[in-house]
Amino acid sequence: MIEPVRRSRVSQQVVTEICRLIRHRVYKAGDRLPPERELADLLQVSRPTLREALRVLEMTGIVESRHGGGTFIQDMVSVGVVSPLALVLQATDDIVGDLWETRIIFEPAIAARAALRATPKSVDELETLVSELDVSIQNNEPDDVTVRNDRLFHTAVARASDNQVALRVLMLINELLADDRRHFVTSRERRLSALASHRQVVQAIREHDPAEARITMLQHLEEIEAFILGEVITERTSTLKQEQLVDNGFDADSGAAS
Repeated sequence: MIEPVRRSRVSQQVVTEICRLIRHRVYKAGDRLPPERELADLLQVSRPTLREALRVLEMTGIVESRHGGGTFIQDMVSVGVVSPLALVLQATDDIVGDLWETRIIFEPAIAARAALRATPKSVDELETLVSELDVSIQNNEPDDVTVRNDRLFHTAVARASDNQVALRVLMLINELLADDRRHFVTSRERRLSALASHRQVVQAIREHDPAEARITMLQHLEEIEAFILGEVITERTSTLKQEQLVDNGFDADSGAAS
């Protein structure tokens, strides 16, 4: 089904793009973001959409707005996180952020090790999973089929690394993530993106290129994390708006003043 593109969806994309730029050190801790008009032009969004995204980033502690001084990047490293999602969720009991931070630290190195140690049998297993994902997309199979394939793929990469501890750690992470619905793929575009990423990882492992395997796995995980981050931010902004309506004396369900 085709869904309308809402402004909140665009602001969500702006949030994830700014997080990506921070992660890749285009903007570093203490840096001042470009002026609003310039940044909106760079991101090709409207200024109201940019303001909404910056409010969310400030609410989650990723940036700090200084009156009359602009918007500055907070030092995520000083609070011990390498993942925007982990930062957003660190004040809650939700461990999904911690799990993704662990995956981003752990799995690229495992993919690099797999590129060094993979046997022809290991590569065949990975290529079979990529083919099965392709078929499931073409047949428009349910989300859980795609998610199951994704988890089997990452487990197969760990198996190809020939490191039993790495395999057990990844299986534990998958088990802990099993009930998190935000991991679900939901759109054909995301499925195709996952398929392309899996193919790139397999190619690097087949060619025994550890540097490329590390890079492609990291990019794949960051794409998924960005989607989950967007879902979390959407939930939080929706809750915040409802709370503001209640604080202002409005009934959020009826839209009437109390």
